[in-house]
Amino acid sequence: MDKSVKLYVFFCSLFCTVVITGNLIFQKFVTVNIFSLEFELSVGVLLYPVTFLISDLTAEFYGNKYANHMIKMSVLCSFIVMGLIMIGDYFPATSWSNVDDSSFHKMFSVYGIASIASVVATFFAQLLDVKVYSYLKTLTDSKHLWLRNNLSTILAQILDTILVLTILCLADILAWENYYKVATNSIIFKVIAALADTPFCYLGHYLIRKFIIKPKA
Repeated sequence: MDKSVKLYVFFCSLFCTVVITGNLIFQKFVTVNIFSLEFELSVGVLLYPVTFLISDLTAEFYGNKYANHMIKMSVLCSFIVMGLIMIGDYFPATSWSNVDDSSFHKMFSVYGIASIASVVATFFAQLLDVKVYSYLKTLTDSKHLWLRNNLSTILAQILDTILVLTILCLADILAWENYYKVATNSIIFKVIAALADTPFCYLGHYLIRKFIIKPKA
């Protein structure tokens, strides 16, 4: 198998894994301290910078078509995993099971609007990321990698935050009084994460271009 094909398969596998994991754990909120700043945000937010880095590198070397295909595959895989969890939830636990029915149902809460909101928000945010990234690449004649990497990721993650929190509040899963605090914390953290992943984007770009494939114009 060609190296470029192997890399694309790896990107798709890693992307789907991180997206699905983020969608499964996003309902837990934690406190994260960075440079004396305290953020209260979904634990799933900690994973999303990785997905945007992968989608940006995919758009860089394979183009929009393959990046969008990867994103659609992650949505399909998310719903497949949700279905499998529902099947596991259907069967009653034994009396000696380490995890009882109630704990399993609560732990893997893939039912209803919350899970759908996470998948939908991720889908549209990733599509926006790829579109903006590719547009800026064309606009700058493939120069200024830092610009398209950061701007596309920041805009996409803002959209992701607004979409998922709005849906959760409309469904009374998250209180409206917590909307601004959670949204602000999430967006500021995501901007910091986007800026922090810039060196990794340059490193990935260098390694792929040197050892695997030439970038598409």
